[in-house]
Amino acid sequence: MKRITATLMTLAGLAFLFAGCKPDEPTKPNEYRQSYGIPTVSIVTDNKAPVVTREDHIPCTVKFFKTGASEPEFTSRGIIHTRGNATSGYPKKPYKIKLEEKYSMCGFPANRDWVLLAMYCDHSLMRECYMYTLSEKVGLPFTVRHQHVSVTLNGEQMGVYLLVDQVEKAEERVKLDDNGFIIERDGYYSREPLYFKTTRTGSPFTFKYPDADNGKIVEGDAEYNFIKDYVSKFEEALYGSNPTDPENGYRKYIDVRSWAKWYLVQELSGNMDTNHYFILRNHNSKLERGPVWDAEWSYGLAASGKNGWAKPSEGIKPVVQGSYRRHWPYMAEVFSDPYFVGIVKDEWAKLKPQMESIHKEMADLAASIDKAQRYNFKVWPILNEYTSVGLVYFGDWNKEVEYVDNFLTEHMEWFDTWLKNKPSI
Repeated sequence: MKRITATLMTLAGLAFLFAGCKPDEPTKPNEYRQSYGIPTVSIVTDNKAPVVTREDHIPCTVKFFKTGASEPEFTSRGIIHTRGNATSGYPKKPYKIKLEEKYSMCGFPANRDWVLLAMYCDHSLMRECYMYTLSEKVGLPFTVRHQHVSVTLNGEQMGVYLLVDQVEKAEERVKLDDNGFIIERDGYYSREPLYFKTTRTGSPFTFKYPDADNGKIVEGDAEYNFIKDYVSKFEEALYGSNPTDPENGYRKYIDVRSWAKWYLVQELSGNMDTNHYFILRNHNSKLERGPVWDAEWSYGLAASGKNGWAKPSEGIKPVVQGSYRRHWPYMAEVFSDPYFVGIVKDEWAKLKPQMESIHKEMADLAASIDKAQRYNFKVWPILNEYTSVGLVYFGDWNKEVEYVDNFLTEHMEWFDTWLKNKPSI
């Protein structure tokens, strides 16, 4: 498909025309806010201390500039640390910032907690946005708000980041009762202050709410025992002798429709390695799947190889015509139930007519960051190289964006035909 490239070229050309500069004309660093068309988050740590670990929470001053503004919309004291697991090891670090008071950034509901995703391995700078847009269109209860921003740290330009909501209990984020839970099936569980393992499979889960860091939940207390028992019972039902029984099978424990919506987002994204969040809103509700998070290895960027991630030398290409459901815990088993397949078909019938609008929205978004991406890849000149486990690179940002868009189209077409042939009740 060439439509997204054509849109990018047209809109980008008009933007540079009205800006009065040529597309390849360099812009001085101190003119960035006026020249690249996205907001700026400026962070200065006390004594300009480096930010290199998740454990060191460093005091800082944060300023937020609206697009083109020379004066900050707000200035706040706060703390900053790196975040993520594998992503925290890349040269371009992702960050978590906590402000002293609640502020709104980019028109999002005011909060103290904000995340800056680095998108270092995603040369398109767009994969997270595609996934969040799918989440919004399919109607998952909470979709992470997102906005491209430039980041400066201690006066150094760090490139283009994605400012997003923190996944947490909040009225305008994940709405829960006080006795609710946000948990994550987490391969890095040993790095967290508290986790539990299910009795049947030993699957590890960590806590996003209640907050184990602040001692709001501790091993062996009533809430800890409740959620461990609940997820363990779900696994027993799913892997037991009669998993599809509507009364005592897996459906007794999960919100099937939220799982179907989550599945559609991840399948259409071709997401190889997403985060697995689960929500239990209170003790009397059922386990929901979501929010969606982490599109690092999605949209044809990575594939499974002979021993772990595929290497370019293996000649393995990302899967376009094939399902990704076996990459996500529990989903292959749940998908073997014709009842669940029927719910997926119902949700796909609602989502499919909106897919064309997603392509249009993403083309507009790409055009809006065209100047900013030029700046980003001057700071991080990686367009001509494989990055981490990524299998593709094109040396050109427009081609990177086109590749993501084409993957969505081609995989969607395969999925639509494949799903029609799946039996359902």
